[in-house]
Amino acid sequence: MTRDAEAAPLSFASLFGFSTGMIGDRIFRDAPALLLLIFMTNYLGVPPALAGTAVFIPKLLIMFVDPMVGTLSDRLHAGSTGRWGGRVPLMFVGALIASASIVLFFHVPHFATPLAQATYMSAMVFAGFTGYSLYSVPYLTMAAEIGAGAEERRRIMSWRVIFMAIGLTFSAYAGAVVQDLGGGVHGYAMMSWTYGALCLASMMTTVIAASRTPATRSAQTQLSLAAQFRMVAGNATYLRLLLVCFAQKLGEGVGYGSFAYFCIYVVNQPLSGIGLVVLASMAGQVLSQPAWLWASRRWAPSTLYTAGVLGWCVNLLLWLAMRGQSQLWLIPLGLEAGAAAGGFLMVTLAMLSHVLAADSAATGINREGVYSGVWCATEKLAFAAGALVVGVVLSAFGFVESTNGAQAAQTPLAITGIAVAYCGVNMVIYLASIAAVMRSSRHAPGVESPVGDAMSPV
Repeated sequence: MTRDAEAAPLSFASLFGFSTGMIGDRIFRDAPALLLLIFMTNYLGVPPALAGTAVFIPKLLIMFVDPMVGTLSDRLHAGSTGRWGGRVPLMFVGALIASASIVLFFHVPHFATPLAQATYMSAMVFAGFTGYSLYSVPYLTMAAEIGAGAEERRRIMSWRVIFMAIGLTFSAYAGAVVQDLGGGVHGYAMMSWTYGALCLASMMTTVIAASRTPATRSAQTQLSLAAQFRMVAGNATYLRLLLVCFAQKLGEGVGYGSFAYFCIYVVNQPLSGIGLVVLASMAGQVLSQPAWLWASRRWAPSTLYTAGVLGWCVNLLLWLAMRGQSQLWLIPLGLEAGAAAGGFLMVTLAMLSHVLAADSAATGINREGVYSGVWCATEKLAFAAGALVVGVVLSAFGFVESTNGAQAAQTPLAITGIAVAYCGVNMVIYLASIAAVMRSSRHAPGVESPVGDAMSPV
């Protein structure tokens, strides 16, 4: 089912319901990203490099799952005449698997060796992220399909960024929830049940909303996996933007993987402090969106992206001054981080929507599921590589693993390694993403336009 491209903008109810799923999307991605490494090194006795590898390998395999899900989504959608289309059933199944996996991540059977513990975790990560692919790939595709014109797509993406921030806030409080529920392995187990339920509720809200929201265009392409990669390889504009995505998500993965270590060992802030700073960050993202939307109509995306990333890098440097400081200082720090991240996230998603719409206009067919699948795979691979980078850096600087939550004494060198991972490596990666954006903008006609419909070929 499609709706005319000149149709009225989406209603508040449609935008709200469709965007709510970003809460579960971020919970699944971010809560484990914040806690899984430290859970493995401090509770399961897995060395940090092995823990990072255990997360990275299954997500490397997901690179091949996501494009296949994109193809399946397009094929089912092209052949469907029912109210639910072909994408919504995949989202339904994916929501069930992803939500259950959050519970399984933190309910680990006892194994005799760290290698066995890491192997179990790899299997759970692969299963969970396969489910996440079934949900997230069609979800990303539908965001481009239901928007009639560039202004409407930017409006959808802005709503999604707001709900990203809400989901991120829930995720950031996961450590505090562990403590509030008694701490230790039991606290992690109870937290996983709570967050699994939140993930399921929000994702199912979007599944229902998606089933009631018609698209402006319907998919017509049916490509093999090999044909997908050939198609993507032939779209230079998309490849350049994909490089931006990889750099951005690699930095994000490094930040998530090292943040809990940084709070505990470097700046001596409790895990509840993570929740406070991210709550302030959420407020910064939400409050800054009108300003970023206003700026997007006047300045080029590359300019706005650069401003957001530079603001983020300043935030990383400010964190080094937070050792032993009052938690009240975390509030302005979080506000600044959220405002910066809200900018470059919104710009990246808007540029992606433009590239997808441009391809559809140029070819006459909707291949957004294919592009979305590759995009999601790249995000997950880069995010997982971030965890691997953190594990390798921590091991190189001599971080000592432990069991049952006992914090082994760390050398000054190991603590320095944590700071290098969170601040130094993170900053270098984000600054490199600016160069990728500049290159993408120079070779992508129309992407740099700050004017509403001038960005859209539809």
